[in-house]
Amino acid sequence: MTIWRPWPYAATAIVQWEWLATFMFIWVVFRHPMNQTVKPTHDLWKCEVNSVAKPIIWSGWVDEFTIMLVVGGVGAMPDRVELEYDGPSPLLGTTWGKQWEPWGLILGYRAMGSPWSGTKTHSAVGPTDNVNVSNVGILFLDCSANAVTIGGFTLGILGQHLHIARLCAAVNDATLEHDEPHAFQRIFLHAGADETLTGEYGGWTLVCNGSRWYDVSHAKHV
Repeated sequence: MTIWRPWPYAATAIVQWEWLATFMFIWVVFRHPMNQTVKPTHDLWKCEVNSVAKPIIWSGWVDEFTIMLVVGGVGAMPDRVELEYDGPSPLLGTTWGKQWEPWGLILGYRAMGSPWSGTKTHSAVGPTDNVNVSNVGILFLDCSANAVTIGGFTLGILGQHLHIARLCAAVNDATLEHDEPHAFQRIFLHAGADETLTGEYGGWTLVCNGSRWYDVSHAKHV
């Protein structure tokens, strides 16, 4: 009997992906901690979507085990995603200096609710209609020096959940704008209007359908 194992022997990494409109996120999750002070140039990654080569347009470390790639030119939900790394290279290796050397294409699996474990602190006055929440699960609002207004987000993915927490009770407003027309990804709040926290702690929980964010903080307006 053949037993399926999630860590391919040659690659010692899992490739997961999620599609959003015209581009795709790919997470390469390594089995061992990796050196985050360097990362491969985009030309070292070879991505094929439905057997067609696609360009890597951005990459960055999520944590010591995970690097995220953004792939452009993907116009529909893929059936098959494969990733190849042209290594070894000193630009990708473990924390103890061993270079990563997979063999051939690695089949990717759709993330389907991959956890968004990153955190981010936002303190701009705004209104900001394009707060980047790529891989962000918790967004902290720092209102200690000024009011903060958010009208929308960008790079949210289908199924992503976002907890927004105010860090202080300073007498400055923390505001989310409802259905802001200039936002990249609009926010839809449960009461159908802008909401503001002033001089108090608190926050919101939002979920993304791939293009919009919906407030699930309350079952009804209170």
